Amino acid sequence: NGVVQNLHRFLIHLGDLHRYASSFSKAEEGYTRASRLAPGKGNPYNQLAVVAQLRDSPQGPLTAVALYWYARSLLASRDPFETSRANLARLFATNRVWLEDHGTVGDDVSMTDA
Repeated sequence: NGVVQNLHRFLIHLGDLHRYASSFSKAEEGYTRASRLAPGKGNPYNQLAVVAQLRDSPQGPLTAVALYWYARSLLASRDPFETSRANLARLFATNRVWLEDHGTVGDDVSMTDA
């Protein structure tokens, strides 16, 4: 049990180091391995959400992917990662600002009307 817990923590830290180096694929690999080792813990799912927000794509940050991982982190059966709650709120706030700045395609309703 102690070995699994330490390996889980090691994989998350390894993923963090790769994320700091902007090596997002390697970071995802570390976090995914940690999640497979202890699927009931929410921390690696939170980290996967952070990577999704940092990753470059033609459409910008992978907001829907980040939303999934934050929700998965909060719904972890053994140890939900409560920091995900604030991260999720920040994700929604950032998305709301973006929608207000850019509007919605084919929609005449402003965000202030919602």
